[in-house]
Amino acid sequence: MDTHINQAEEIVEMVWYGGTDAIFQGEGVCFNFDYGTATEADGSRRNRVERPSTTNNRHFAGVSRADHTAQAGGQFIEINKPGSTCMVALGVDTMLDTGILTCQAAGAAGRFSDAGFPGRGSIVPLQTVTAVLERTVDGTGSLLATDGKTLTVADSSDMAVGDTVVFLAGEDDGTGVWSFGKYAIGSITNATTIVLSTSALSTLTTGSLTCSFYIYTGNPRCLAYLQDGEESGLVTWLSPLNTGTGGADLTFMAGGFHRINGGVTIGSDDCEGDLADGTFYGEKIGFVLMGDLATKDFVVDLATNGLQNDGSTALAEVNAIDDVTDAVIMEWQGQWRTIGLMTGAAEA
Repeated sequence: MDTHINQAEEIVEMVWYGGTDAIFQGEGVCFNFDYGTATEADGSRRNRVERPSTTNNRHFAGVSRADHTAQAGGQFIEINKPGSTCMVALGVDTMLDTGILTCQAAGAAGRFSDAGFPGRGSIVPLQTVTAVLERTVDGTGSLLATDGKTLTVADSSDMAVGDTVVFLAGEDDGTGVWSFGKYAIGSITNATTIVLSTSALSTLTTGSLTCSFYIYTGNPRCLAYLQDGEESGLVTWLSPLNTGTGGADLTFMAGGFHRINGGVTIGSDDCEGDLADGTFYGEKIGFVLMGDLATKDFVVDLATNGLQNDGSTALAEVNAIDDVTDAVIMEWQGQWRTIGLMTGAAEA
């Protein structure tokens, strides 16, 4: 009985991981729901898994039960399914039974570093853990030099070569093109400067770029309860263009929670994205601004008019998203309806 009472309750399943990269204990995966030919029945669509993305975000499968080295052709792995109590991979510090964290889609796909909607793909931390060495998510805390490698940090004294830097989102000035995700520290120049092993920019910029990021050693984890129920839709980050075009600048994933990078000046026009119609009743989507925007705003433009929070006024867009914590949550009720509007965000 002593052994049993100390064991976490796990729901374990063997699945095929189609990725060729290494996957670590606690990293989330999603079902490869569209595997094969769409017109043919294929039961393996709920047995094959892949890294979370902005297209499979409503098919959360669970988290890897152990570390697995890279395999050229993919490999079988065990996962802990929703409903389990198990170890999860972190990108933020946790406190026991405080809030929820949601699996990230794209970028550092699979780590739990921000809160989204509750349900499959979200966790309740059951352990207090200091997981990150440094974390800046308002878009203003660092500068990546024109080589795409040199990063300004607050304090490098606890960092080491080989530690991981995760870029969540960043300034888009039209000249530099980011490759968001995980990068290793290649060297440490001084107390406030580190250099990555490889460039985080696929196209170099003519000047430094601001960004949101976090840094960790090894594979920080905490014990957590994997929530079950409806799909959370996961969390993704958006990078507003410095110069809006007045059209659909950004693409939103279907459902889930979007964190909008801040700390930039949007020059000539608002930065917009078109929100496509929902596909089922009760589908939810959320947006929150993580840092102030200057000059112009971020706008969620509905493809089809919906309803404002009052339940009677037509909703064409949500605008005035320009101050940190401006946010909107909408639910599909045959049309998008605002169910939450925070701080300065406005309906129109």
